[in-house]
Amino acid sequence: MRLYLLAVNPTDSVTLGFLPAATRMGLGVTVLTDRPREHREAYADLAHPPEVLECAVQDFREVVALISRHPAPDAVFSNSDHLQTQTALAAAYFGLPAKDWRATLRAKNKAELRRHLAATGLDTVWSAELAPGQEPAELDPPFPCVVKPREGVASEDVSLVADHAELAARCAQIRQRRGPAATLLVEEFLTGDLHTLETLGDGDSRLVLGGFRTR
Repeated sequence: MRLYLLAVNPTDSVTLGFLPAATRMGLGVTVLTDRPREHREAYADLAHPPEVLECAVQDFREVVALISRHPAPDAVFSNSDHLQTQTALAAAYFGLPAKDWRATLRAKNKAELRRHLAATGLDTVWSAELAPGQEPAELDPPFPCVVKPREGVASEDVSLVADHAELAARCAQIRQRRGPAATLLVEEFLTGDLHTLETLGDGDSRLVLGGFRTR
């Protein structure tokens, strides 16, 4: 069986967990990445290093085109938060089990998720996007509020701010780290406990693996 794994940077979860498990299961793994040198170095000490191919993995069309030139896939997978939509679209193209690409897009684009939740009537909170070059002083959010990258992951660069001065400072810091082209999201602060839920599905059924209470 041939599995294609989409990746950006190498991670321990793939190098030390997923790849050895795939070897034990007899799976042939091809890693598609825009950082091939880093991956080949990371896998150098593995007993059965995977094939590594350079690919513009941020573009699902390039992923589909590259896979099409190689042995047919039995699965397309990624554990990267950044590549879920590309992975879902590529898997669906080849008729393989996949997440709904619309759901993965909403999970990555926090502003789109807020609009979707409001449209379905599930949850409505104040939120606004800050486009590149737009100043936070143009907004009038309810304080305290949260500012974050619109397409960030894993709570990176997420801050609770108390007033306009703090909002402006946090926005400047995020743009300095991520570049001036980053779109930010400012939204109402919601009180309560934060929980995560980890699931695994195959297109027909979904298993709950566990969850975490976070602070």
